[in-house]
Amino acid sequence: MDLLHGGVGRRRLSRAVCLAVISGLLVACRQPVEVRGLYVSDGQGALVSCDEQQTLLLVSDSALAENYTHIATQPHQWLFVRLRGVTETHGSIYGGSHHLLVQQILEIRPMRRGECQRVAAGVPL
Repeated sequence: MDLLHGGVGRRRLSRAVCLAVISGLLVACRQPVEVRGLYVSDGQGALVSCDEQQTLLLVSDSALAENYTHIATQPHQWLFVRLRGVTETHGSIYGGSHHLLVQQILEIRPMRRGECQRVAAGVPL
C-alpha cells in the first residue's frame, strides 16, 4: 500500500514540476519590451506609455514602488520611467487589464519639459 501511495505522490510531483517548467518556458519565450512613459504609484502602480497612450499598464513591482516613494515629491506625482519587462493581458479576449512584469528598471526620475508630451497633455500632472 505504501508503494502505491508513493507512486501517486511521485506522479503528482512530476506533473507539478512539468507544469512549472512549461509555465517558466512560456514566460521566458516572450520577448522583453522596453517601455518609456509616465508612472504613478499609490499601492498599485500604473504606467502610461509615451508611445501607446491608449493603454494603461498595471505594474506591481516593489523595487519600482520603493524608488517612486523616494523620488516623488507630491502625492500621485507622475514620474518618467524607462522599464524593461514582459507584458501580459488578464481577462477576456475583448478586453481586460494589461500588466507589465518588470525585469529591469532602466530609469526613474521627474519628468522633464517636452517629454512624453502627448501623454502629459491628457494626464493631470
